[in-house]
Amino acid sequence: MKKLSSLLALILAVTFTVTACGVSQDTSAPALSSEAAKTLPLKVATLAQIDAWPLIDSVQEGKAEKYGLSIGDKDILTFDSGMEAVEGIPAKAITVADVGQLPAVMAATRYQAKIVGIAAEESAANAILARTDSPVFNEGNAADAVRGSTVLVTSVSSAHQLLGAWLEEMGLKEADITVRTVEQQTAISAFEAGDGDFLVLWSPALYRGLDKGFKVVKTAADLNLPSYMFYLVPKDLSADESEAVARMLAMVDSRVDQYQAGGADTEKSIAAFFKSYAGMDISLADVKEELTRHRIFHIDEQLELFDNGSVEKALTAAADQQLAEEKLKADEVDAAKAAHFYIDKSFLEAAKTYAK
Repeated sequence: MKKLSSLLALILAVTFTVTACGVSQDTSAPALSSEAAKTLPLKVATLAQIDAWPLIDSVQEGKAEKYGLSIGDKDILTFDSGMEAVEGIPAKAITVADVGQLPAVMAATRYQAKIVGIAAEESAANAILARTDSPVFNEGNAADAVRGSTVLVTSVSSAHQLLGAWLEEMGLKEADITVRTVEQQTAISAFEAGDGDFLVLWSPALYRGLDKGFKVVKTAADLNLPSYMFYLVPKDLSADESEAVARMLAMVDSRVDQYQAGGADTEKSIAAFFKSYAGMDISLADVKEELTRHRIFHIDEQLELFDNGSVEKALTAAADQQLAEEKLKADEVDAAKAAHFYIDKSFLEAAKTYAK
C-alpha cells in the first residue's frame, strides 16, 4: 500500500481516465454490466483503520480476481485523514474512497460526490482524551474546565465533529476554546510533551493515546452521535468504473460474517493488517476491543440504514454543524440536502448480483 499526503502525489498515481456520465440522482446513470468475463481496474483511497481490513485482506489473499477486479497493493492509497483522500475526487484520481462522515459531507456539498455504501459505524472509536489529572474529571461543571482550554484535533474529521458535539453539550462553542488542527500522530507526540489540554483521536491512533496513559473523557457513542465511514465515488464515473465499485462492495461483503464473528484467527489477521498496513503494533486485546468499536454491515444492513433515514439524519447533523461554524455556505448545504447528500443505492443493489 502507498502512503500519500498530497493531491499531487495522488494524481501522479492515477492510471485511469474517468468519463463523465451524470450525477447520482440522475436516472440516466450507467447501468452496471453483468458480464463476468471482464477484469476491471480499481483505485481506492482509504485510511489506515480497521474498516479497510476486509478490502485489504481480500486483495492480499487474491480474491479480487474472483470478483473480476484488477487491484493490487499499488492501487490502494493510504491517507492520514479523510479530507486528504477527498482531494482526489474532483481530480478524478480515485475510483472510490473510504472516508469518515464529515469528509463525506464536504465531498458531497463541494463536489457532489456520491455516497454509495457504508464502510463502518465508528462512534465508539472516536474519543476525547485528557491527562489523568485534568480538572474535567473532577465533580462540578465540566464547562468550567473546558472553557479557555486548548484542544488538539485533526481538521474536518469525524473527531472534529465529535469536538463540536461535546462543546454543544456543555453550552460552549469553538470560540470558547483554542483549537489546534494537527494530524493524529503529531498531536499525540505534542500532547505527550505537554501541549494542549485535550486530544481528540479515532482508532487505531486512539490505542496509542490510551497506551500513553491518557484517559477518555467522552466518545461519540457517549453523546449518541452516529459516526459513519462511507464509500464515496466521483459523480461522473464511467459504466466500467461503476461496475468495479459494485464488485468491490460485493467482495467486502464476503468478509462481513468473519468480521462480525471475530475469533482468534480473525483477531490475528487484523493485528497483522495493522502491523503491515498502518505500521502499528496492536495487541490482540485491543483488536478484540476494536471489533466492538467499529461495526461493519452486510449489504442489506447498509440498505436498511439508508432506507430508514439514519444515514441522512447523521449527514444532516454534520452539515448543519459545519454551517454553524461557517465552514460551509448555506447554498452548499441546501443543495446537498435537496439531493439527499447524493446517496446512490444502485451500487449496493448491483453488488448483490456479484455476491458469492
